[in-house]
Formats: sequence, structure tokens, C-alpha cells
Amino acid sequence: MEKTLDRFHISATGLSMNYMPEYLAVELGYFEQLGLKVTSYVPHPWTTVLTDINTNQAEAVVGGIWCPLIYKRRAGDYYAFAKVASRCPMSLLSHEPVENFTWSDLEGKKVLTSGGNGASPGLYLAGIAGEGGADVSKIHFIHDFTIAMLQELFIGGFGDVIMIKSDLASQLEAQGKGYVLTDLTITGGAVPWSVYYTTPETLADQRNLCGRFTQGLQMAQTWLREHDGYDCREILQRNWPKVELEKAIAIIDEYKVQNMWPETVRIQEDELNRWQRFLVSGHVIDDVIPYDEIVDSKPFDYAAVQLGLKKD
Repeated sequence: MEKTLDRFHISATGLSMNYMPEYLAVELGYFEQLGLKVTSYVPHPWTTVLTDINTNQAEAVVGGIWCPLIYKRRAGDYYAFAKVASRCPMSLLSHEPVENFTWSDLEGKKVLTSGGNGASPGLYLAGIAGEGGADVSKIHFIHDFTIAMLQELFIGGFGDVIMIKSDLASQLEAQGKGYVLTDLTITGGAVPWSVYYTTPETLADQRNLCGRFTQGLQMAQTWLREHDGYDCREILQRNWPKVELEKAIAIIDEYKVQNMWPETVRIQEDELNRWQRFLVSGHVIDDVIPYDEIVDSKPFDYAAVQLGLKKD
């Protein structure tokens, strides 16, 4: 008799190479081994992800933890339970080269950061710039446009610096359309950049959907740490056909070196608090929210027991 699988549908804020552990867990059959049929899609507009989990159209969202943080105590009660990316995969591209770049070099500059697909890029950049000693009040952030518009405008001469995906920044630099100032995957430090979050009701489901999903995700992340981008080539070719395969493989290998995927998918409290301090500085949350109010640790604790991992 064929085994019946429990549905675990993910409403995703994007299709990203950052999420490779999820795609691998599907490809390698880990979720299926754990009795889950995992599927995902990217809705438009992206804010539909919240409707999806509120109406049980999806079991979880993959995206920025800033969203449940901002909604907490205000308009929605969401909990993150696993992390899939620990670095911001973006770079700063400038019209002019800057030797020995420091964060204070952004003072007095027009800095373009996407706002159309979420608030995290601008809040994050302001946070690390301030942390690095810059006077953020002197940086002119422009973020009320989609990244596609900002990219076109930047190439046309608008602004001084743009924050875009690292692979695209390198591509534009090679085309003579700018100069990479810094790769935030390297210089930005660790934060829970992309996580899985859901409602208390889904977390309380007696089938332990989130615990089993987290176990499969952890298995895939462990596998990825022991392999390289070449071993992900089929997923890369299928999902990013317009990206040169060698380049896509190199991106995965670079992410591994930069610790995009650490040993476990547990959301670390110190990283979360650092991210929250950026949100406080950006005036979108009032103070740091206690870890247990935003993270449900039970799914990872379950996975850790099943896989013989340390919980911390």
C-alpha cells in the first residue's frame, strides 16, 4: 500500500538560492521519508503569504523574520521555527570606486534599497552602517520603488549606491556599470535573514508537521555542508535556467564559505537580537522582543533529538 503523505505547503517570498536546503530536502527525498509532501510557490503580491497561513492555504511562510516581529503584539501572532539563511546575500554597487571602503563613506550619498518586496534591505543596511560607525541620519536612503525600477534608474545614473543581490552586482561590475563596494554576505555579519514561520495553530498540530519539516531541512543542510555547488547542479539548472551554470555553482560554493548555512537550522538568540536592534533603530518595533515570543523552539528540539544533535 502506498504511504499517505501529509501536506506541507510553503508560501514563499521568493525563489532564492539561499533556500537550497529546502530544495535539496525535496530532491533527496528527506521530507518524503518523514511522511511529508512538501510543495511551495511564490505568490504575487508577496504579502499574500500572510493570507495563506492565516487561512490554512499554506503550512508555513519562508521569508524574513522582520515580518512576524513587526506584526507581533499588533496585528498578528506568528512564530518562526527554523532558519534557512544566515547571511544577507546582497552587495553595494557604486557609480564610483571607493578605496578602503568604510560605512561612513555612505554619508551624504543617495543609497537605493528595495522596498517593493519587503522592508528588510533598507533596515538591515541602516543597521549595519550605524553599527559600523556611520551617522545614519546623513545617509539618504531611497526605497519606495521595486528593485527592478531602482536597477534601471541606477544604470541610468540615478543615486550613488545601490543594494542588490551579490551575483547581480558582480555581473554589473563586469559589464562596467558600477563598482562593488562590499559584499554584505561577508561583511554584514550573521542574522536570521530567512526563516520559516507560521501560526500557533499549525505549530500545535498533533501531526507535528513543523517538527518533521525541520528534521528534513536539517538533514539537507547537513548534506549541503558535506557537498558542493556542483552536487546541486540539477536544482540550479531547473530553477535558474537564465543563470550560467558555472556561475550558479560558484554562488553556492561562495555561500558555503561565507557560512550562509551553519551547522544547524536553529534560530540563534544573539543573531535574532542583533537583527531586532536594527529594527528598533529603524523605528518599526519599539524594543527587543523576548526570544520565546517570536521563536518556537519545539520543532528544532524535536529534530535535534531525532538526529542526535545538540540543541544549542
